[in-house]
Amino acid sequence: MASPSPKYKLYYFNFRGRGELIRLLLHTAQVEFIDHRVQPSDWPELKPNTPEGHVPFLEVDGVQYGESLPLARYLAKKYNLMGDTELDQLNADIILNYVDQLRLDYVRFKTDSLLTPEQKQILEEKFQKQDVPKFMNKIEKRLVKSTSKYLAGDKLSIADLAVADVLDTFIKENPSVLNSYPSLSDHKAMVMGLPQLSNYLSCRPDTKL
Repeated sequence: MASPSPKYKLYYFNFRGRGELIRLLLHTAQVEFIDHRVQPSDWPELKPNTPEGHVPFLEVDGVQYGESLPLARYLAKKYNLMGDTELDQLNADIILNYVDQLRLDYVRFKTDSLLTPEQKQILEEKFQKQDVPKFMNKIEKRLVKSTSKYLAGDKLSIADLAVADVLDTFIKENPSVLNSYPSLSDHKAMVMGLPQLSNYLSCRPDTKL
């Protein structure tokens, strides 16, 4: 007899950020879960009882686990979204690192309260003029070289979802960001057009991050 599917409850704030890849993985795998969006007023009381002192964290059959990337990798492996071969999985991991570094650079100038306005402006200019084009070029080259329409192997993986997710954030601020990257633009449209994601994407909250 097949073992029952785990019961999942995701805890994260009401925006995309580091929790969105986990949401996309679960929706893509068509796995039911509770998407608990923590209100800022509830966070001080919840924080001491979290596994790592921050969100997102995932409750699996009543047991809580933290750290967004390990959680995403766990779900990708469990639901066959990590890549078929070891090299596919390596490529997926490399792309996850690209995405994570880009997200860290983005969040820093957006949220670091210790930076002066001038420092934030310098970091934002570097991000827009250097970091984003560098990221785009890396991913575009991978897509052009790919023998499929995917980034890590011959089928959809966590790498495709992670790239489409982070680009979705940047497009909200700069709608023309993909104009010079036709393969990347087509790839994002393909991922966001997945039937498994249509219901979720049509009704998810519209947030800046």
